[in-house]
Parts: sequence; C-alpha cells; structure tokens
Amino acid sequence: EPVYLNAIKNSFVYGGISSLLCLLIGYPMAYILAFSKIKYKGLVLVLIILPTWSNMLLRIIAWEKLFLPNSILNMFGISFDLIGTPIAVIIGMISIYLPFMILPIYTVLEKMDKSLIEASLDLGLTRFKTFLKVTLPLSISGVLSGFIMTFLPAATAFALPTRLSGGKLQLIGNIIEIQFKNSFNYNFGSLISLVIIIIIFGMLMIIYKVDSNVETLL
Repeated sequence: EPVYLNAIKNSFVYGGISSLLCLLIGYPMAYILAFSKIKYKGLVLVLIILPTWSNMLLRIIAWEKLFLPNSILNMFGISFDLIGTPIAVIIGMISIYLPFMILPIYTVLEKMDKSLIEASLDLGLTRFKTFLKVTLPLSISGVLSGFIMTFLPAATAFALPTRLSGGKLQLIGNIIEIQFKNSFNYNFGSLISLVIIIIIFGMLMIIYKVDSNVETLL
C-alpha cells in the first residue's frame, strides 16, 4: 500500500542522507584524531562517546525544544521554527548517530601502518594523492562499517521522526509502532520487524566479509 511504500522510501532517503552527512563530517574528525599528536586521545574519544551514554529520547526532546520558536535560545536573540521540516529530522539524526561513524573509521586509521604513508610521500606523491591512493583505500572497511552502523538505526528510527517532524514524517519504524500500538496488528508488525532483523544480519555479514577481524565493530 502507498503508506508502506512511502515509509520505506523515507527510510532510505533520510537514512541515506544522514549517513552520508555523518561520513562527510566524521571522516575528517576521525582522520585528524588518528594522525594528530594529541596527548589525551582517550579523553577526546570519551567526549565523542559521552552523548551516547544519555537517554536517546531525552536528546531528541532537547532538540525538539531548541527547534521551537520559543526556546532557551531566545535569550541570545536566536529563534528557530524547524519542527515539521526535513532539516530538523536530519540534524537530529546526525547529532545522535555521528559517533557510530567516527569510531569505526578512527579504529581503522589508528591501526593503519603509517610507514605506508611515509613511503608514498618519499616516492614523490603529494599528501592529497597519498590520501586518495593509500589512506582512503585502506580505510574503506571503517567507512563501510560506519555507514552501515549509522544507516540502520537512522532508517528504522521511530521516536526521532515522530518528535522532530511533528508527526508529518513516517519511517518504517513508525509503521511497526503503529501496528503494535494503534492497530494491534501484531502479526504484520512482527513480520516487518523480522524483515528488518534479517536485513541487519545481512549488513553485519557484509561488515564481516570486508573486515574479517571485525576490528571496526566497537
């Protein structure tokens, strides 16, 4: 039915966009952290992970309050009216799932043999070409793991699109929620959930095939 097809489309579109933006933001952060000589890298990693230790729903509600016209930001002369817009949903997804992109990429870059990069530079390649021909190919397993670990929860979210879209946007997770809470159609809700579980296991198998040591699954 159109409502289910639209929810699937929204899941792929919003999950894909947020995952791609997380990659564009997360890869430079992971790269800088992995190749910098910061003394307390562990502390920086803790700061990146720290938001995930709080309840996700509380973080979603916090964004919801900030996106309303009347919020604590008014005292700084700033006012947003983003609830019900796609940008609110995407910002929420990026803020919540960005650590799941940074950590796998950082793990691969940190364990990379740095002598390969030094050899490339010694043989005359510029730093940019060294990145394209050496660093990026060797970090593909981390990129793939990060993308999957970001895309899956973003595409199947239900609380985030409900709160930040004002109920205007439905993902596949919302369809499952409706089947259980409103329609009491447990059979259909369970069937959709089972399909998603199969997809998740399939994605995990892809990660395992790409990275047999599973070093990117933290």
